[in-house]
Amino acid sequence: MRLSIFFKIIILITSFWLFIFASTPNIKIQQTDYNTFILDTAKSKIHWNCAHYGLIKFKSGTILLENEQPVTANFTIDMTSIINTDIDNKLLQGTLQNVLKSIEFFNTKVYPESYFESHSIVKTSENNYKISGDFIIFDTGICTDFEGTIELKNDSVYFNTKTIILDRTDWGIFYGSANNPRPKEEEEGFVVTDTILLDAHIRAYLKPE
Repeated sequence: MRLSIFFKIIILITSFWLFIFASTPNIKIQQTDYNTFILDTAKSKIHWNCAHYGLIKFKSGTILLENEQPVTANFTIDMTSIINTDIDNKLLQGTLQNVLKSIEFFNTKVYPESYFESHSIVKTSENNYKISGDFIIFDTGICTDFEGTIELKNDSVYFNTKTIILDRTDWGIFYGSANNPRPKEEEEGFVVTDTILLDAHIRAYLKPE
C-alpha cells in the first residue's frame, strides 16, 4: 500500500515537470547580420584648412554595417603624413610642415597617430547621416558632431563628410593663438587661427570572409 502511494507521488511529480517544460515557449535568439568594411588607405584622405591647407593620410580604419546601415566608424590617422598643398615655395612649404609636426603643434614624434571613434551614426535622409564621436589627439578625446553621406555600392562603402570644425586649443595647442595664456616672445605679432576645418573622403571595402 505504501509502495503504491509512493509510485503515485512519483508519477504526479513527473507529470508536473513534463507539463512545465512542454508549456515553455521555444524562444529563438535573433542573430544580427554585421558586415565589416576595411578602410582603403590608398583611396581615402583628409583635407585640412587652417589659414593654409593640405592633406593628411589615414593609417587604418573600419566601418561596421548592420543590414546595410552604418553602425560604427573608427579610424586611425597618420599625423606624420601632414603635408601642405597651397604654398608653391618648397622652402616655406617644408618649414610649415615641420612646424605642424613640431612639439608646438601636433608633436608627431611622440604622438604619430590620432584617432576618430564614433558614438552614434543617425540617418537623417537618403544616404545622409549625423555622426557623433571622439577625435582623439594626445590621448585626449573631444566629442564632435558633424554630417556626411554614406553610400554602399558594389561591396564598397563611400563616406564623405561635410566640413568638420575643430578648435585646436581644446587639445592645448596654443602656439601662435590669440588666446595663448603664456605666449613666447617669438609669437609676438604672430597669430594663427584656432579653427581647423576638416573634410574626409573615405572608401572602405568589404572584409573578406
